[in-house]
Amino acid sequence: MRVFVTGASGFVGSHVARLLVRQGHEVHALVLEGDAEERLTKERLGAEGDQVVRVRGDLLDPSSYAAVLEKERFEACVHLGWYANPKDYLSARVNVDLLNASAHLGARLVDLGCRRLVMAGTCFEYDVSFGLLSEATALGPRHLYSTCKRALFEIMTHLTASSATSFAWMRLFFLYGPHESRGRLVPAVIDALLSGEDARVTTGEQLRDFMHVADAAAAIVHVLEHDELSGPVNVATGHPVRVRDVVETIASALDMKHRVAWGAVQARPNDPAFVCADVTKLRESGFRPNFDLASGLADTITWSKNVRAAAREAGQG
Repeated sequence: MRVFVTGASGFVGSHVARLLVRQGHEVHALVLEGDAEERLTKERLGAEGDQVVRVRGDLLDPSSYAAVLEKERFEACVHLGWYANPKDYLSARVNVDLLNASAHLGARLVDLGCRRLVMAGTCFEYDVSFGLLSEATALGPRHLYSTCKRALFEIMTHLTASSATSFAWMRLFFLYGPHESRGRLVPAVIDALLSGEDARVTTGEQLRDFMHVADAAAAIVHVLEHDELSGPVNVATGHPVRVRDVVETIASALDMKHRVAWGAVQARPNDPAFVCADVTKLRESGFRPNFDLASGLADTITWSKNVRAAAREAGQG
């Protein structure tokens, strides 16, 4: 298919764009103007980047890419572009702007006859007090970010209901892996330990559903290619894991368990004790992840070591 991708230089989007190329799709990626953005895109798309058509534009400025949508009449779209700074993404005002821009993009694609539309949501659209979260669990977003995601889901559900566009909404759970934003749990622990510092963490009793980003990307592409999968789809493993076990697995792999400072960081107020997905819908479609927790974290550690080695080599040069 000829696929329009937003967020192709991002954490999840770069893995999706690369996989789409490897699967034989024609990928057109919305990319901001500028040398810095191009360097980031090249770095994250790797060898597959040469086969990705750049669409220069800004998601927040629909006029910047409107002519391309009109000309190309894309058969499919994977919309992953969003603000994701871990420091403030939950409350940032730009979430409202991205809701408006995303709804405009989705509506225009429907009008142009796009056959398949896949967008990314979040597990925090759910009322997480319900425990194991299925696609039928009641929604109850508690942040501006998740509220805007829920609103986009409902807008696109109505817009596509009487159209020729099939629509799937990926509710992403706790992803980790190469290119994750520094400051989030997994890269923060790995960076601290590789730097010879203590990894300062909570007591780690929270239970979460962690998935390697490459598996999440594979799930998104799988859903894109299976039109019968529509509406919300949980993208997760279905296996709850203690945060403590994630940290201990990293520390053990690096032989640095003595450098974990348990309880040095306070858990966020009202942080839910349990957030895990029921992945029956995704599993029954035939999808299976490739990584378990140990192999996924080992892959992430190897990538982090390689990045640090390349940075040292570049500095010496």
